[in-house]
Amino acid sequence: MKQGIRFALAFVVMCLALKQAKAAEGSASLAVQGKEMFADDFARADMKPKWRVGKGFVSIADGAANFAENPADHHGAYAYVTPNFEYKDVIVEFSVKLDGARACSLMMNDTKYKGSHAGHILRAMLSPGKVGLADWKNGAMKLEIFDKNKDPNTSAEEKKKLHDSIKDTSADFKSEADFKNWQTVRVSVVGDEMLMTIDGKPAAYLKSEGVAHPSKNAIGFEVGGKTVLVKDMKVWEATASPEWSAQREAVVASLQK
Repeated sequence: MKQGIRFALAFVVMCLALKQAKAAEGSASLAVQGKEMFADDFARADMKPKWRVGKGFVSIADGAANFAENPADHHGAYAYVTPNFEYKDVIVEFSVKLDGARACSLMMNDTKYKGSHAGHILRAMLSPGKVGLADWKNGAMKLEIFDKNKDPNTSAEEKKKLHDSIKDTSADFKSEADFKNWQTVRVSVVGDEMLMTIDGKPAAYLKSEGVAHPSKNAIGFEVGGKTVLVKDMKVWEATASPEWSAQREAVVASLQK
């Protein structure tokens, strides 16, 4: 009898492990790819006319965009797609390599929205050993949170309370991806959920109210340090995958906190 119970438990554990392994192998999908909205193979000499460069050093060489922070700016290097286009649910795919940089972030903003600093809505961050997703609309860039954190009169205790109050608006995960070599990253946004995959394998997941912001209109990259290379970027409209609800639990369980 006991042996039968042990066998049954072992079978259940094995099934769960196989389910998680299947999710980790990249079979999971939050979104179904729709109409292409933007594409860039960077097969030219200048970021123009498809990109508006802000701060830092941003250029094109050998079919890739090169981003490097300028220390004098006291801000990451950044560039955004131009002209802006409206989107809500979306899939963004690109290849990336970190050549000494601290981090590379895919940014999704709404330039018309005044409730967050600079209209920041969502961020998907890549760094050596760690990746993360963030709802910046309701999190770190929410105007009242941002301003309080920047205020020199805000005490350490108050800052801790602010941090604790928004902890559910972001999620970081360990990553074994070797960003010293080219990696294909896909970020999907559908409703209030975000999923990041790296070379087809789930890498990060977030469910947060601000993800569902309906009127995003800017998309680009921000880089801390030197240097990040980006190539083969595409953006598509997205719809919810009918398989996702059955896959969600296994995908989230496969991620490393």
